[in-house]
Amino acid sequence: MEYAGNPKPTTAVAPADLLYGLKRRIPRSVWTWVRFPTSAEFRRPSAGGTRLLRKALVIGGLALLPTGILCAEGIETPNTPSWWAFRPISSPAVPSIRGIHPGNPVDAFLAARLAERGLTFSAQATPRERLRRLHFDLVGLPPTPEEVAAFERDPSPAAWVRQVDALLARPQYGERWARHWLDVVRFAQSNGYERDSEKLYAWRYRDYVVQALNRDLPYDRFVREQIAGDELAREETDEDARDADIIATGFLRLGVHDDEPDDKLQAEYDELDDVVSTCGATFLGLTVGCARCHDHKFDPIPQQDYYSLLAVFRPLRITGKADPPLDSPLLLPLASPDRISEWTNAQESRRRELEGRIAGAPSEDRKKALRQELDQLTKAAPPFEWALAARERTQDIPAVHVLARGNPRSPGAEVGPGFLHAVSGGPAEIPPAIPGTRITSGRRRAFADWIASPENPLTARVLVNRVWHHHFGRGLVRTTSDFGRVGALPSHPELLDWLAGEFIRSGWSLKSLHRLILTSAAWNQSSVATQETALAIDPSNELLWRQNLRRLDAESLWDSLLSISGQLNPESGGRGFFPVLSGEVLAGGSRPGTDWQVSPADQLARRSLYTYIRRTSMVPLLETFDYNNATSPLSERPVTTVAPQALMLLNDAFVQEQAAALARRVADELPDAPEEVQLRRIWALATGRPPNAGDLGRLQESRQRQTALWSGLTERITFRPDVPDTLSVPYFQSLPPSRFLVGPDTGWQSFKGCWPREYEGNRALEAGRGPFALWTGAVVTNGVLELDLVPQSACTQAGILLRAQPPTGDTGETGYELMVEPREHRAVLRQLTPTKTIDVAVAPGVGLTNGHLAVRIELQDDRISVRFHDQPEPGLSARMAPGTPASGSVGIRAWGAAVSLDRLRWTDPKGTTPLWPVRQADWARQKSLESVCLLVMNLNEVLYVD
Repeated sequence: MEYAGNPKPTTAVAPADLLYGLKRRIPRSVWTWVRFPTSAEFRRPSAGGTRLLRKALVIGGLALLPTGILCAEGIETPNTPSWWAFRPISSPAVPSIRGIHPGNPVDAFLAARLAERGLTFSAQATPRERLRRLHFDLVGLPPTPEEVAAFERDPSPAAWVRQVDALLARPQYGERWARHWLDVVRFAQSNGYERDSEKLYAWRYRDYVVQALNRDLPYDRFVREQIAGDELAREETDEDARDADIIATGFLRLGVHDDEPDDKLQAEYDELDDVVSTCGATFLGLTVGCARCHDHKFDPIPQQDYYSLLAVFRPLRITGKADPPLDSPLLLPLASPDRISEWTNAQESRRRELEGRIAGAPSEDRKKALRQELDQLTKAAPPFEWALAARERTQDIPAVHVLARGNPRSPGAEVGPGFLHAVSGGPAEIPPAIPGTRITSGRRRAFADWIASPENPLTARVLVNRVWHHHFGRGLVRTTSDFGRVGALPSHPELLDWLAGEFIRSGWSLKSLHRLILTSAAWNQSSVATQETALAIDPSNELLWRQNLRRLDAESLWDSLLSISGQLNPESGGRGFFPVLSGEVLAGGSRPGTDWQVSPADQLARRSLYTYIRRTSMVPLLETFDYNNATSPLSERPVTTVAPQALMLLNDAFVQEQAAALARRVADELPDAPEEVQLRRIWALATGRPPNAGDLGRLQESRQRQTALWSGLTERITFRPDVPDTLSVPYFQSLPPSRFLVGPDTGWQSFKGCWPREYEGNRALEAGRGPFALWTGAVVTNGVLELDLVPQSACTQAGILLRAQPPTGDTGETGYELMVEPREHRAVLRQLTPTKTIDVAVAPGVGLTNGHLAVRIELQDDRISVRFHDQPEPGLSARMAPGTPASGSVGIRAWGAAVSLDRLRWTDPKGTTPLWPVRQADWARQKSLESVCLLVMNLNEVLYVD
């Protein structure tokens, strides 16, 4: 170990000497508030000496270097690997504490540690808090007010066990916990890189995980299926089980994939490294990938061990087209070998038949027809379902060498498949294949058996710790994917080992593990820090003297809003839905809209688990709330608190839609109820409890303010563009015009604008001819159009179309347009033709007053005149070109950001016609109810677990 600037690799440093050497070099300002362990504590791991010394090392700014590492017995060198995580799982006795009789072994271990510091558990959380916490932990959805009320009437231990079992039996359990697993295995449905094309059938792996968790597939089998399911499938007689085994190997294909690499060999090794690193992090909790270029700097993983692991996966076929022919390197048919043989034999028989008929055809015309039939037969896709899955070379497996600095063109010594020596590994023992029974090398099967063995000290520990992390907000080992020397030490090593052993003894049952933790007093504690002594001794709650306060993760937030609003669609499985991406998000892609689709409204209300996950186009709401990176294994999500989260919850279209849906739900449930009853129902749906007097008073006050605000907006309409200026052709064609320019639901017809240029599969907008909407109420001839224009700050163009004719085919709209450019402080009157625009008159210095621009446009025969604000004389005037139609529509164009129009009205000899939708008498109160719902959805009580 190197410490205090003095290299001293040894295993014989006395604890007192070590402490003295550290303490004398750490500033007094630090060690006055960092308690160093005594020599006795240092010798006894259970007393926390090692942990205290590690804390001192971190705070003192000293580093543990690869020449040695601190362990409970003293100093450990790489040549004597006895790191706690590599030792066999112990069988500690459950502590028995005088005066404490916990009915759950989890509580016994935790209470014993608390007792050492004179501490005890906190009081239980309230029944509502416990049930809400349980629902979010197990199914990721809030309980209904009725479920909360029922449990509050009977919060007995027996009722609690029934609640746990009922939620574990729900199909939503698998959906919730699948998301945790998908984080670790870097799940996404696209390949990454610039094109970021779809990773075909990746969704089947997601569905496999959901189903495996719901049926409580033993974890050791779960591991084996993902690593070597294609080998296990040959032993299955049940067709569904065989398909599941094949689909499970999609785990090996989920990483970033370069479908057109500049260096194919380098890309192949990069993908193999992704598989090795992901297996190490996911199953073993080790940063194995750090040994790709050199021996691991901290853990006893030499470079040779890394390449022995890589040799396990070297037979995998990595490159090639992902189309589903029978020889695809990335896809496997979900069909039995007999069905595949039957189909291929039939195809071959038909091919020979056609070739014979061609040879004997009496004429060239007949030969031509038969050749076309043969060509169709050759191109015919096999009639099977497909899965993204592992597929190996059948022969000529490339040799694996230790690569200097990880460079595949600098090979060193050749190595065979093997496992980590530090974890009781060694060369892989692969049984010889029986001729005709194996289509794989058998390497992954041997590796899977080593990982999933009860003798492997890491596998059960890592999984148990992951489950603990999601139930308590952090693991017994905080670094859930790094049990190595740079990772955190376990806060309760005896409990971790006891849980790991119990997990194995239970048959690797995840549901049994959940049940054990969730019925403990520790998990049921309140998260409120009321114990001042405990707060002073253990402010970070390392000893778990209370539950940890946790905020909802991104998916639970999304799903909760859908559940509260009553819009949640429980449909499960399948490819998933494509969430609505705003123009700003689409513009961030190299080819905006490529491979994106428009999903129907009912699909948009499905759980967030089923969002189509594209690596370069994340949903902003989810990403803002710390969504998975979908590129590398993510063991613990960061929990940030930043201003965009508050802005997103108030302004995101999805959140606003759910607020409006909640208002409709309550109005439909309680149509004739007094305001107070409706507000109570809104609060109860969102929080699971009735509002108190203060809550109700604030809701009523907010609604009064919002009603007054909305009453002043009854004559306002708003138009918002929601596309970038370039879109892929398929997405352009599938996107309805109403998504190009979002406006009123009635009275206006939207158009996409003029997009004449097409390049490399993209359509490009003609500047100044963006999406617009035409009023459907009537055509206009002579008269006056008046309005107050209110553009948002980012609005670059706001146009008023006059006597406009809609476009025909690929040509543009015709007529005249007043184009206001707020940022340029000018207005332009221009003529619109099918192919171009002609500036007729320009008015500089046209600006906003208090954010408004009053506009009055007069149309008289062939004359147009425009006044701004209270100008006595026109600021713009022009004569229309000969041949201009004497009548047409009024229209609105917006670009850059939304533009609102107040009191847009048309006056002619028949009278004045308002061009805004007719509002119902209680419209302002309805909108204010939506605003109140939006406010409630922003409550901390909604955003936090308890």
